[in-house]
Amino acid sequence: MTFRHRFVGLLALGALTPITALHAATDPETYEQRISELEAKVQRLEALIEQQTQAFDASCARVDEVEAAVASCARVDDVEEALAEVVDYPTIYEDTDIQVGGYVKTDAILSDYSNAPTRGAGEDFFIPSTIRTSGESAGPQLNLHAKETRFWLKSYTPTGQGDISTHFEIDFLAGQQGDERVGNSFSARIRHASINWGRWTAGQTWTNFFNVATLPDYLDFIGPVGTTFARQAQIRYTAPAANGEWAFSLENPQTTLTPFGGGPRIDADDSRYPDIVLRRDWSGEWGRLSVAAMVRELRVGRDGADDAAFGGAIGLAGRHPLGDGDIRWQLNAGNALGRYLGLNAFNVGALNADNEIELTPQYGIFAAYRHRWNDRLHSSFGLSFAEADNETAISGFDVPRAYQSAHANIVWIPIRRMSIGAEYIWGRREDESGADGVLNRLQLSAKYVY
Repeated sequence: MTFRHRFVGLLALGALTPITALHAATDPETYEQRISELEAKVQRLEALIEQQTQAFDASCARVDEVEAAVASCARVDDVEEALAEVVDYPTIYEDTDIQVGGYVKTDAILSDYSNAPTRGAGEDFFIPSTIRTSGESAGPQLNLHAKETRFWLKSYTPTGQGDISTHFEIDFLAGQQGDERVGNSFSARIRHASINWGRWTAGQTWTNFFNVATLPDYLDFIGPVGTTFARQAQIRYTAPAANGEWAFSLENPQTTLTPFGGGPRIDADDSRYPDIVLRRDWSGEWGRLSVAAMVRELRVGRDGADDAAFGGAIGLAGRHPLGDGDIRWQLNAGNALGRYLGLNAFNVGALNADNEIELTPQYGIFAAYRHRWNDRLHSSFGLSFAEADNETAISGFDVPRAYQSAHANIVWIPIRRMSIGAEYIWGRREDESGADGVLNRLQLSAKYVY
């Protein structure tokens, strides 16, 4: 017997009970009234029975579906374990702060060389090694460009595992694509592409050997020949210290050498170990000071040469308030400076007759003063010098022995974020042969920072 049949029987039994009592009634009116009441009650009972039957049938029909769903569910323990392993990964739309910026800059450069003029990137900004020590002067030459225009994008994301920030930056200098015939379309190049997580940095950014805060405020893209300057891929760890910080880095290696007797530079990407840099920074009301030490493997493994040597360098740098401005300086020395000094002003060494590497001791120095005339006008003045101790019996005499450079400018700030200025640049190169070349340059610049 089904549940439905039992349910109907019980309801019928309940209906018969008042009927039995009906026979006890002898009054006809009472009898008719009781009959009407019973008929109405039966109708209500039938409607209730039909409603309950439909609900019961519907619930029974879902039993198979429920059993199938339960069978397909994962075990409760598995679900709880999976939920416990969930990590909160913020999205760019919810938790990441994005910032963009940069500047637009236009330069008008008039250059006069004592010998044959520089071609290529040296026309756009001062590269000491591109000064020629032979050939005929072509007189003053004008070059206008906007290649230093810069764009950067930075992000900042707080997470439960530490804050993460990124820095991506490009400009258009030193690109190989493009010309000045029609469109002056020049390709972008990566300046910075780095990730910072807590005290760690990974990616391309300034070498740890270079204290960028000490670079003079020149209109020229870089400036003094005696400065260190490089951006490259690296892994860096920074730790706080009294009045400053320590920074340790492993950086991308590269070796530049002079072939035996002289000739085109050997650009060897053959090193097995990263460049190792340790730096200590201090800061206070007196300004900033840094001391950096570097150890490098210099290696070549091509064209019949297979040799390696280890060398090192030290760098001191500072920036200090002075009067209505500040003084900025660097002193760098060692036998492994090479490409780190003055945009590769010297090669790091030369190959001897046995194709063995002989490292070249070098040093560079500069000092610059920035003076603020008033809220809208400031100037920078600086001198720089760099020298290498070449073994001419190995390198030959057509290699640079020394450089000097000088800069002087005046910059006007007509409105906030905009600057217009003029700068005089003088540079000199002297080779081991005694030949020299001189550059005189006037640069006018307009820049707006956004």
